[in-house]
Amino acid sequence: MKIKQEMKDDVLVIALSGKVIGGPELIEVKDVFRKAVDQDKKRIILDLGKVSWMDSSGLGVIVSGHTTISRASGALKILNATKKIHELFIITKLITIFDTYSDEQEAIDSFGE
Repeated sequence: MKIKQEMKDDVLVIALSGKVIGGPELIEVKDVFRKAVDQDKKRIILDLGKVSWMDSSGLGVIVSGHTTISRASGALKILNATKKIHELFIITKLITIFDTYSDEQEAIDSFGE
């Protein structure tokens, strides 16, 4: 799994690629969320467009990140969830928690002012 971060306007876009499964890399993802909040970056988009597979550990880290960011009065939005991941969100009812987008600019604009 690879993690790429980029600021677009005042929104932090975190792009994951590869397999998001249990292991030390998930700790890195958790750290990225925590550091973002520590640096007062509270508008975050998680781009999952290049994620080939995600297990329950990966879902758990995303939920944990969502909780961390929400407690800091921020928001985490999901971008480009693949069909498999979108189905995982539906099965686990996480689709009711996350705002999901397929267009990056639309996701950025959704934060408003």
